[in-house]
Amino acid sequence: MSSFADILKAMVERVPGAVGAIFADWEGEAVDQFAHVPTLEIQLVGAHWGVVLALATRSLEHAGAGGIEEMWIEGERALVLVRRVTERYYVVLTASRAAHLGQARRELEHGARTLLGEM
Repeated sequence: MSSFADILKAMVERVPGAVGAIFADWEGEAVDQFAHVPTLEIQLVGAHWGVVLALATRSLEHAGAGGIEEMWIEGERALVLVRRVTERYYVVLTASRAAHLGQARRELEHGARTLLGEM
């Protein structure tokens, strides 16, 4: 396992109910991932949420609000948290709806800082 995968694995394991995490680049390409679901599934999650992050960032910047550092979506059955690592890289954490949002956000922030330190 790479150092990036180790960081993602630790992040997922520290959040009860977490399903997976992916570290991806500006094109939605996976740098690395760790998940309790098939690899392709977490890669698709990463790519799709990267598009959402890019579109939302452009929209907010156009409105003068600046870029997005973090966003999260609370669905009926799942949480998706996305955090920018650099201007060109981001990390996505997915979890069941029962996961503690505050704990997931803390781990996502910590994971993003740790990933940045490994770059």
